[in-house]
Amino acid sequence: MKNKVSAMKFLGKRMMAVTVMMALILSAASAAISQVKVFAFLAGSVITELSTDLPRYNPGQTVTITAKLTNDTGGSLSNATVTLYYKHLEQEVGMEAQTFSLGSGATGTLTFSWQPPSTDYQGYLIEAWVRDSSGNILDNLNTAADVSSSWTKFPRYGYLSVFNSQSSAASSDTIQKLAKYHINALQYYDWHWEHHVPLSGTVSNPSTTWNDVANRTIYKQTLTDYISFAHSSNMSAMAYNLLYGAFDGYDTDGSGVQPSWGIYTDTNHTTQWGFPLPGGWATSKIHFMNPANTSWQNYIISRQKDVFNAFAFDGWHVDQVGEFPDTSKYDYNGNPINQSSGFASLLNNAKSQMPNKTIIFNNVNTYGYADTANANVDLMYTELWDDRDLSNIKDVLDTQTSLSGKASVFPLYMNYNYQEQFQDLNPGHFNTPAVLLADAGIFAMGAQHLELGDNLNMLDHEYFPNKHLIMYDELKKKLLAQYDFAVAYENLLRDGLANTNNRVELPGIASSTRSDANKVWTFTKAGKGYEVIQMINQLGITDTAVRDKDATKPAPSPQTDITVKYYYTNGPVGQVNYASPDYDNGKTHQLPFTAGSDGYGNYVQFTVPTLQYWDMIYITPKPNLLLNGGFESGDLTGWTEWHPSGQAAAYGIDGSDVHEGGKKLFFWNVNAYQQSVHQIKTGLSNGSYTVTAWVKATAYGSQPSSARLEVNGAYTNFTVDGIWRQYTADVTVSGGQVDVGFYVNSPGSTSIQIDDVKLVKN
Repeated sequence: MKNKVSAMKFLGKRMMAVTVMMALILSAASAAISQVKVFAFLAGSVITELSTDLPRYNPGQTVTITAKLTNDTGGSLSNATVTLYYKHLEQEVGMEAQTFSLGSGATGTLTFSWQPPSTDYQGYLIEAWVRDSSGNILDNLNTAADVSSSWTKFPRYGYLSVFNSQSSAASSDTIQKLAKYHINALQYYDWHWEHHVPLSGTVSNPSTTWNDVANRTIYKQTLTDYISFAHSSNMSAMAYNLLYGAFDGYDTDGSGVQPSWGIYTDTNHTTQWGFPLPGGWATSKIHFMNPANTSWQNYIISRQKDVFNAFAFDGWHVDQVGEFPDTSKYDYNGNPINQSSGFASLLNNAKSQMPNKTIIFNNVNTYGYADTANANVDLMYTELWDDRDLSNIKDVLDTQTSLSGKASVFPLYMNYNYQEQFQDLNPGHFNTPAVLLADAGIFAMGAQHLELGDNLNMLDHEYFPNKHLIMYDELKKKLLAQYDFAVAYENLLRDGLANTNNRVELPGIASSTRSDANKVWTFTKAGKGYEVIQMINQLGITDTAVRDKDATKPAPSPQTDITVKYYYTNGPVGQVNYASPDYDNGKTHQLPFTAGSDGYGNYVQFTVPTLQYWDMIYITPKPNLLLNGGFESGDLTGWTEWHPSGQAAAYGIDGSDVHEGGKKLFFWNVNAYQQSVHQIKTGLSNGSYTVTAWVKATAYGSQPSSARLEVNGAYTNFTVDGIWRQYTADVTVSGGQVDVGFYVNSPGSTSIQIDDVKLVKN
């Protein structure tokens, strides 16, 4: 059924209404013709919303899916079905169906329960297909589910910044709105009292209300409701505070904070460095403390412990104001300091004292990130400014990933200049194309854009309560499709795939490996058995600055039937898969392809049906018929070794200098040696097969007399030059078996490293 449905959807690119005339009913008295309506596919005609109950599921936790139905087909539905298909990438892992009946215009709700595989850190696409009683497809819609034991592997970070007096129902509604976008953690921005005394009241008896830095009233009940509802939705709650801020009068208010802990703009500690604030706020400025000062570190960490003892926050979102290079900075004793030099020290101290709390630090515009990447923080959070294009942001991501190996979140505030024309009570609207293009690029590169919070608002300013711009309903709907897509395909987007430089050609369409104006930006990655192509459409876009500060960016020029020529590494190719949040609700479609080779190497060519903002192609090789072809078992399972009688074995398996995965086979002896390893694969159908292997052959003395790949008695000699090379041998099978092996006859000091050996049927 799965293949049939996929074929129907792929071939039927355009929605069509079809009316079918049914059988003629004849009676003895008269002949009457009865026309019976068969409903046709029309998106949104039956299923109006598909959602999961939680944004993140722990392994073993049940997923509850709700399908809201409204019958807009124009007729009654009797014994129709909604079938859910659960998919991990291109593989179906489960399905279930329910029957329903709805009169014309009537509404209803179906609830499904699914137990996903227990594998940790997996994303799933959930496809809902509606069929009438005759099996005709009426409608479909998708959602997604993330099974992860921690939110920091695939962060989808949101925020809360308004803590007015409100009902618990209102607080719950806000959390549920964000949960539908799979937001799995929330930054509680400016929830606290004073920066150097964040908790108002005592640990055992926090105040019922207090004023924040902007003199807004914060209600304890709303704060605790938000934390409670977030936890019931598997959302982590992060308590915001600066790492080095203090209010006016900090030295006389009894808090214990000392001027000797501060940062100064002169050597005589006359003027403490600070950040001025608007008139009418709770302090004239924020006075900055030296983050390297251990007395300050232990003080502010102790205050954060008070917060955690009073409220059920899960971690500390640590902020800074960024680099201000216009003035020199000194400690109290007149020693010059670089404020960022203490960031990592404070963060490591905080984690050591609060090991069970998540620690996140804002590397404002990358300031300090080289040090904090290696600090004991749980992910990289980098607030970006300037007129950066998408490939520049990817450069930041790649650097952070190489430094830390951690996930990345990028706050950047869209339509920043444009928002100044409006006020909270008279808001404007975000420029929908700019937001969709920014998020497409950021999700595709493998990061997340912090943007959603409060009552499903979007950030347009670094002061989070600012709500000068709101989203059109169209943006909310399309953004939901992008978040669904980011969850469903998280294992390709953010699960450790490595950048590659594989060539991508789009004949007839301008493209670039950088996010240049009026071009399609393409980049490639590989890992976990996949090769991935990302295509971000900037055709018709002249200003590539991501933030679109003046809200003038148009939608990119859509393309259809795009020819793609891709030069692969891991072949022969078995399957080319296409998915896009802009097409068919993000479903995976198999694309037909042709294979060939030219001066650039081996390639596949295929046609992508449409490109609006973002397309993803993910390619799998043909299945390997050999057992343990990458030697990942750590031994010779599936293989047989040979060496001459009287000579010691000259092979081993280790994890150094591998071509792919974690293990490889090697031949080596300082003395003269012969060594062979073979695998005989039986039970094959007759036909054409290809053997491929990656080999690095190195002679540290005289050249070996023989060093080769052996396939059914035919030899392919290795180039002994110390470079990983792929070797290929074609073989015609007529007796049902193939013998694949490697052999070396060396005078000594010859190294043969072997990895990723494959046998595939052509």
